[in-house]
This record gives sequence, structure tokens and C-alpha cells, in this order.
Amino acid sequence: MQIALLRYVTALQYMPLRDSPALLDQIAALVPAAVKASLLTGMVALVVLLARADKHRRWSQFEYLPGASTLTLNVASFLTLAAIFLWTRQAGGGDTYWPALLMRATPAIWVGMLASWAGLVAPSRAWREAVARNYLILAPVFLISFISFHSLDAELAGRIGGALIGPTLFLSSRIYSLTGETLSVVGASPEGYPIFGSGDFFGQINPACSGYEGMVLSAVFLGLFFYLEPRKMTALQMAFVILLSCVAVFLLNALRLALLVYVGVHLSPEIAQEGFHTNFGLLGVVVVVVAAVISTRFVLTSEPTAEHVKNEPLPDVAIDVRVRMLLPLIYLIGASLLCGLFSGKFFWLYPLPIVAATAGLYQIRDHLRPLRLELTPTSVLLASATFLAWLQLVPAVPQDSETFQAALFSAPFPLIVLWLSFRVFGAALIVPFAEELAFRGAFTELAQAKLGVYCTESVAQAGAMLIVAVAFGLVHNDFVAGALAGLAFGVARWRRNELGDAIVCHGLTNLLLCFYVLLTGAWAYWL
Repeated sequence: MQIALLRYVTALQYMPLRDSPALLDQIAALVPAAVKASLLTGMVALVVLLARADKHRRWSQFEYLPGASTLTLNVASFLTLAAIFLWTRQAGGGDTYWPALLMRATPAIWVGMLASWAGLVAPSRAWREAVARNYLILAPVFLISFISFHSLDAELAGRIGGALIGPTLFLSSRIYSLTGETLSVVGASPEGYPIFGSGDFFGQINPACSGYEGMVLSAVFLGLFFYLEPRKMTALQMAFVILLSCVAVFLLNALRLALLVYVGVHLSPEIAQEGFHTNFGLLGVVVVVVAAVISTRFVLTSEPTAEHVKNEPLPDVAIDVRVRMLLPLIYLIGASLLCGLFSGKFFWLYPLPIVAATAGLYQIRDHLRPLRLELTPTSVLLASATFLAWLQLVPAVPQDSETFQAALFSAPFPLIVLWLSFRVFGAALIVPFAEELAFRGAFTELAQAKLGVYCTESVAQAGAMLIVAVAFGLVHNDFVAGALAGLAFGVARWRRNELGDAIVCHGLTNLLLCFYVLLTGAWAYWL
């Protein structure tokens, strides 16, 4: 019942308060995303608690009972929040001063609600230890989920990335001048963002275009790497590597804007705006992170710490096998980003990433032979449920479907047939292999091995399944639908401990979606 309260806070629009500072209204508007990000981070911390439950025997043996103060705080917070939200929804018109004023108290009340939920699950000392020991992974989880749950408004985003717009444009103009042409700012948008370009091609640079999102992503990924790295590294060394990665992302982003204008002027404005603009930024972050990881591993020559030697159950051979299982997905993502650089609104180059992933599968063909690919009742049931849930959670936008259809059927008939064949073949066979080998294969086994050091096998399996499902959701456009699909595929593997069952379940889900798209014309699912 209390979790259902999130349905209200999710759709809530915080009303501006008369005569209140704008910053106060902006902070209040961040509460829904902060609450949901805190819940997701708490779920990860709960997995950590389960993994270390042997250190809290009284709680792990289910003898823990919350105190009266925790129960009182829970009930009081819930009733107060429910009353405020109901009053706010009823005050849609007229004087909304007092409802809006009460809204300013909800952050503190939500802190009490979240604290009471934590207290109902485990003692406070267990939570403190989980946070103290794992803050390097919990902090990135909260940050990524917060950004995912909340789209920053223009004014607040301007505060974050606006400081980088000027230096970015300055460096981009210097890079573009190497072509013998001039990149200049010709005005500003209604929101106050610079409009820049050259010749007949001009674009608007938003705060997100300043590169701060790429810097955050690189810092988060490198932080996770340092957390898992078994060799010694001081805090100063980690900070230095992360700082260098942020500088590299900033420089690549300036190069991206200069190349964006050049592509728009000399090649194709559509490719510049639709493909190059996004894919070059993602590709740049990937290159920086991979380069930082490789260089760090070459520089670090010290032996693993005693704690990691004690807790690392994986031999080098097992780690090498798991790295090889990532190759098809790496080839798929890398080829997609590279092809995306030269694509417009329609991704005509889709067959090339499928060919690249197929090459990756062929490269590890010896590891694929032991897989048992069987169509079991469990796989069929989970695939059908995942397919139906996806349709409900991710509705197709008719306008996007019409745009897709117009672009696809404007091509010659043989090209249409070829593209559709690769699309169905890739979605139903190649993509499930590539993603499941990585997520339900390498990532799940790694997470299970890490958790298995501290807890029973069944708890480690459940924790690994949850962690990987969350990661699977984060790499999809719709987090909730992706996480639920990842959980279903994880259950398919867990049912018989067969990775092949997860591949079959994933492939059948995608095949059902392909049939639905072809029969109904809901092409937006293929965007």
C-alpha cells in the first residue's frame, strides 16, 4: 500500500510557491526522482546486506523485529504524505498557496519514510556497515538512477552544464579554424543557449552538449572499475585517473562539435543532427573509459591486496572465458556506434552491427557448443509474459511509426526485404546471443562469484539476478521494462541453471515483438 504512494509522487508536478526563491522550487521538483533513486540504491544495499548476513546473525536468522519508534515513524510519515498529496491533487484550481507550501515539507517527510522502510528490513547498524563498506558502488548507483529518473529542466541543467559551454565553444572554434573556415556564434535561442555554426548549417548548444554527462558517465564507470580492481591503488591515483578521463571527454566533446558542423556543412545536415551528434559522444566516452582501464592495468604492477586474494574465487582462466563471452556484445555496440555516425533518421546500416556480432559469436564458437538450446514451457511462459509487459510499459508512438514506415518503404523493394530480414534475424537470434552471453553469462557469473564468498549459493544467485536485471534495464531506453525483461531472462536461466534457456527466452520475446511489429505496423518498437 505504501509503495503505491510512489504512483502519486511519480506523476506529481510541484506547484511554484508565491514569493519563494526559484532555487527552492527547483529543489522541491527533484524530490520524486530522489525518492525513487533512493529506493533503487536501497535495493542494492539490501543485496549487500544479504551477502554479508553472516556478520549480522540475529538479523540473518530472521529474529530481527523493528522497534515501536520505527513503526510509529512509518505510519506517521505515510499518513502525512498521503494527506498532502491528496490535498494537492484536489487543489488544481484556485488558491494553491497552502498546498504548495506544504509541498516544501515533503523532502523531510520522505527522509523519515525511507528511514522507516530501512528500519523495517534490517537494523541500523547493518545499513551503516553496508554503506560504509560499499559507498563506492552505492554512490554511482544513486547518481545514475537519479539522472535516469529525472530529466533536468532547462534552468537547472543550465546551472550544471552552462559553465562549460563557453570553453567548449572556444575550443571547438579553434579546432574548426584548422579547416580554413570559421565557426561562429550568431545568436541565442529563446532559452538563452548559443546558436553556432558555419555556412548554411547552424545548431543550438544545450548544457548537455557541453559534455558534463559524458564526464559523469566516465567517472562512474572508472569508479566501478577501481572498486573491483584487485590491485592496490591510492585514492590520489584514482582521483588523478578520473580527472584525466574527464579532461579527455571534454576535449573529445569540443572535437565532436567542430566535426558536427563540418559534417553538416560539407556532407549531410541530417546525418550530422541525427546520427553523428549522439553516437560520437557515446563512442568518445567508451574510448576514454577503455583507454583509462587498459593504461591503468599496465601501470599497476603491485600484487592484489590480501583481502582480494582471500575473496577472489575465480582463476585467471575463468576470468578470460568471461571476457571472451563479452566479445559479441562489444562488437555489436562498437559497430552500432560507428555506423550511427553516418546514419540519418533511419538506421539503414543496421545489418553491419549484426554481421559484426555474428563474427564475434564465430570467434567464441568453442564456448557456444556446450549450450543447451531447448524450447521449455518455462521459457515460453516467461517470453510471452515479457512480450505482453513490454507492450504495456512501452507503447508505440503512432507518429514515430509513420515516420519509420515512410522512410523504410521509400527504398527499392529488394533493399526493404534485405533490411527486414536482417532486422528479424538480428533481433530474434544474434542480439539475444550477444546480450545473454554478457548479462546472464559473464556478468551474472561474476556477480554470483563475488556474492558467493559471503553467503549461500541461493542468496548469491538471487542477488546476482537482481543486480544484473537492474544493469540490463539501465542500458535500455525504458528502465522499468528493461529491468523486468532482464529479471525474466534471469529466472529462465535460474530455473534449470542453463544459460541456453535465457537465450531462448530472450529470442522468443524478440521474435514475438517482431511478429507484432510486422502485423500491426507499430514500427516505433524498432527505433
